[in-house]
This record gives sequence, C-alpha cells and structure tokens, in this order.
Amino acid sequence: MKTSETAAVVAASVASELDGLEFSMRRQQAVRLKYRLGEWVLGAWYPELLVLDPARFEQPGWPASCAALEAQLSGKLDGLLCRKVPASFCEPGLGQYGGLIRYVSHRDVLHYVAVGGSFPEYLKQQFSSKPRQNLQRSVRRFTERQGGGAPWEVYTAPEEMERFLTEALAISKQTYQTRLLDAGLPSGPEFLAQMQALAEQGCARGYLLRDQGRAIAFAWCRQQGSRLIYDTIGYLPECASHSPGTVLLYHLIEDIFALGRHSILDFGPGEAQYKSLFATHRQEFVDLYLLKDTFKHKFLLRLHRFVARLSDALGELLQRYGVKKKVKAWIRALKA
Repeated sequence: MKTSETAAVVAASVASELDGLEFSMRRQQAVRLKYRLGEWVLGAWYPELLVLDPARFEQPGWPASCAALEAQLSGKLDGLLCRKVPASFCEPGLGQYGGLIRYVSHRDVLHYVAVGGSFPEYLKQQFSSKPRQNLQRSVRRFTERQGGGAPWEVYTAPEEMERFLTEALAISKQTYQTRLLDAGLPSGPEFLAQMQALAEQGCARGYLLRDQGRAIAFAWCRQQGSRLIYDTIGYLPECASHSPGTVLLYHLIEDIFALGRHSILDFGPGEAQYKSLFATHRQEFVDLYLLKDTFKHKFLLRLHRFVARLSDALGELLQRYGVKKKVKAWIRALKA
C-alpha cells in the first residue's frame, strides 16, 4: 500500500473513532482555570479549548486516542478538555498523552438522580420511612406558611428569563458562593442572552421558591441531551431555618419526574450533603486537560498544580491545629 493510501486509511480510522462517540456537549470555548488558595481566588487563566462532554459515563472508547483528539485541534485552539473521564484512567498531575500535555488537577465525583418511574416511587426507594416523613413534613410546613398555595415557580420561556435572572441575582449576591468563590449566578446581558437562547430551544428551567411572596431560593437548570444539569443554586442565609434549598429541590425533582423528558438530573461535580441525600448514583471521574506542548502551557499548568498543592497543605495544617473553621469564618466575614 502506498504511503498516501496508508495515511488516508489512518485518517479515516481516527475520524471514525471520535465520530462513534456520543457527546452531550462538543464546543469551543474559553475555559476558566482558577488559581485558588483556599477560598481566595488569586487569578485565572482562560485557555481556548474544545470541550468534549460524553453523553453517558463509562462510554466505551472514552477517552479517544491521542491521534483522534489531536486531529480536532485547529491552529487557534490551545487544546482540549475531555470531561467525565473514568477516574481509573490516570492519576492527578502532569504527564504526556501522545504529543499533548496531559493535566488532571484532582479526582472528582458526580452525584445524579436517574429519573424513571414515579416521584412517590423515587421517594420510597431513596429514603427510609422516618427520613422520608421528616422531609415531607418540612415541605408541608413550608407550604402551610404560604396559606396552602404553591410556594415555587418555574420559568421556561425566553420572555421570562429576565425576570427570573433579576430575582435570582438578588439572592445569589448574598450567598458565600458569590462572595468568596466567585461561583454564583453570572450577571450581565451576555448571560441573559444565553439563558434566552436556551429557553428558545426548550432547554432552560429556572426555579424560584417564595416565602410570603418574597423569593428566597433559586435553582438555574439547563438541558444537555437527556440530562438536566442542576447548574447554579442559592438561598438567602437569613432564611436557612426554613430549609429553603431542600424544599425547592424536593419540588424541582417532583417536577422533573412529572415532565418525563429527562433521564438524569445531574447535580454537577463535588460532594455536598444534599447530593448524597437525594442522588441515586455516585460516579468518580476526572476532567482531563490536553494542551499543546508549549513552554507557556507547561508553565501555567505547573503553576496551577503548585498553587493547588500549597492550598491543600495549608488546609491540612490549619485543620491539624484546629483553626480551619475559624479562619474560614474570618475570611467570609472579611469579604461579606
């Protein structure tokens, strides 16, 4: 076989390898890589990456070979971000994947609800008798505070997004996620336009919980394939005694089961008590960064790794001396 023919066969094989995989997201975007020391965000880098998010976990052939992934890189792209790669694939740290720099900052976990059957069946399978009764009692008492009317609302139409964003932002700005972690609900016309575009496609769901007419909790959800992603949430700190986050999540899951449009409610990466409580499944994974092998990329990735390890070491030191909670409280008070 001629060299040109061999190259053509290889190219076809590489193309079919990636085309045979299913993705819920496949798009080019500037991805924020935070340099964070504890709860302080020191800075951020925004490499231009092709983001590939598989439609389901442990899909055979994921991640694809380096040759198949490198073939997707145009001249202006810095690299790729392969999401939800099985945690067994590689350890956190820097390395090589063919001709690309491989970087994994940490192992992560995703909790999700597999949506199937009815909501009462889900509650019965997920919670034992007493916890289920306690949960339903909290929801019922909150509803009774409103005079029996439905305390929650859902916004899905493009023309409703501005109102939802206005009320949700008023809540989000008061949460520690926004004040400390810069992880609250985004503001500005660009994000509103994104919300409206998703709503046009039938992929947006914004939830508000009201107490005596006042919005006290929100959840912004967006659809990817058959998944509904529980993207950004928050509640007013002074209303914590009414368990607004739990009450709103209860109604949100009830709504998703009633819709019958989604196979998964994705709580996103990370551990949280509410995720362990409501999720039916838990999956460990890594987000795999594959960047072009340049001095700039190596330097910035090594710096990110250094800051992350320093943050972990400081956290362990503060924990050992029993002052970690006090320091976190001081930082939150300082930034309030």
